[in-house]
Amino acid sequence: MAMPVNLHQQRSQATKDALRRVALARFAKDGFANVTVSQLAEEAGVTERTFFRHFPTKEAVLFADYETHLEWLAEALARRPASESLSDAVMASVASFPHDLEVVRQAALLRASIIGERVAGHLRVVQASFAAVITDFVRRRYAGVPDIELTAEVAGAVLAAALVVAVENWGRGGCVGDLGEIVAESVDLVRSGLNF
Repeated sequence: MAMPVNLHQQRSQATKDALRRVALARFAKDGFANVTVSQLAEEAGVTERTFFRHFPTKEAVLFADYETHLEWLAEALARRPASESLSDAVMASVASFPHDLEVVRQAALLRASIIGERVAGHLRVVQASFAAVITDFVRRRYAGVPDIELTAEVAGAVLAAALVVAVENWGRGGCVGDLGEIVAESVDLVRSGLNF
């Protein structure tokens, strides 16, 4: 039996996607600081209120690629086999995400060009959100391990940092190279224990 189509959710997602496309294009053309929420809403054909229903701040538009991945990451991790190592489970989950690489590229380039205190602060919030998802996964998967709490929190924080740093490093480098390979290299550094 097919799941019923929720037209409201489809329209809402279409509006959010349109706002994001308009915003990324305007930020690239006019500069992040030179574009207002009012201008973005007008260009997308919606009200400012509608903009803020989808994005709490202008900076949040730059991180939608991360934020939309949180629920998906939790679900992808839950489907990984228990016999798989933590690093392999994270890598397989990340690799299976059906992302639009061009949108990820645009956002990464813009973030790299405008990293200021407000954007950097938002990046820390996003990283903490990814850490919470991975920490919860580790707690559930290894619930029988004594004193799992510290291990789960460290694993969540370190792996989330590896994922976010890989994408941001790719953006600062002009989005040159294969993002999947850069993410894998970042996670491999964690897996190796940073043995130099």
